[in-house]
Amino acid sequence: MKAIAAPGYGPLDRLAQIEVPVPSPGPGEVRVRVVASALNPADYKVLLGTMKFLHARNRPLILGYDFSGTVEAVGPSVAGVSIGDDVFGFLPYGPGNRSGAFAETLIAKCDELAIKPAQVSHALAAAAATTGLAAIQSIRDLGRLPADGGRLLVTGVSGGVGSIAVGIAKKLKAHLTAVGSGAGLERARRLGADVLLDRAAGPLPGELQQRFDVVFDTAAVYRWRQWRRTLEPGGAFVSTLPSLAYAADKLWSLFTRTRVHFLNVKSRPADLRLLASWLEEGLEVPLASTIPVREVAQGLAHLQEVGGRIAVQVAGGF
Repeated sequence: MKAIAAPGYGPLDRLAQIEVPVPSPGPGEVRVRVVASALNPADYKVLLGTMKFLHARNRPLILGYDFSGTVEAVGPSVAGVSIGDDVFGFLPYGPGNRSGAFAETLIAKCDELAIKPAQVSHALAAAAATTGLAAIQSIRDLGRLPADGGRLLVTGVSGGVGSIAVGIAKKLKAHLTAVGSGAGLERARRLGADVLLDRAAGPLPGELQQRFDVVFDTAAVYRWRQWRRTLEPGGAFVSTLPSLAYAADKLWSLFTRTRVHFLNVKSRPADLRLLASWLEEGLEVPLASTIPVREVAQGLAHLQEVGGRIAVQVAGGF
């Protein structure tokens, strides 16, 4: 089968089309004929060697996490999906993942995907998978936003996670303060954000008068200590990126009435099914563009510069 891969870590221009054997599913696994994928910062961070732990160190290195496609083979002990089903999800962000979505087929666990709604395109499903579950698991689970709504602040609403988090926040009945700039902030307004803060012109975190149940730092540019005085007792600061600063804040927060977390997103079927229902209802997934898989290297270079969400057409894209 065809795949876009690199011989090892290095610059983006090492990515090229290669031929690799078609994989066979093992127990609890399915082989998916990939129709669409999406670009993530994890792709270039793995390839450039800055976050090698997000993928197995196998060669050739086939990247790509998000996928949507059709089940074409199943291994033993598979339940819930059958050959011919359209499914979507994402591969694990961790050293145990030896697969990649920038390929004609991939192997996924049957308990880490869900049925794709017929009314939702493969490109949209793939583009929503990681970002949608990142928002759900950060706001609802780690943040513990009250079930009847609460006060939520989301940074980076122009980015991939931040942009879909706006719509998901409204689904979760949150009173939303959106932090961003330009078109992303205007989109947040259109999608129902209650308060808009321009990150360049707005007040600094410590100057805000509002108090929040959850601060979701999708852009990973702030620290808990900047927001802790705006958090309600029991409130949470959730980041998408672990760091030494995060570790220090996590330790210090233990002596306060607030919490600090970072997200390790998981492809959970129940969350994917919830996301699928929202996509059917019209949840917006802002896409900057859709590119053929042969242009992944150029797409990743562009993603580093502008962020946002870029879908990848795999079927017919080599």
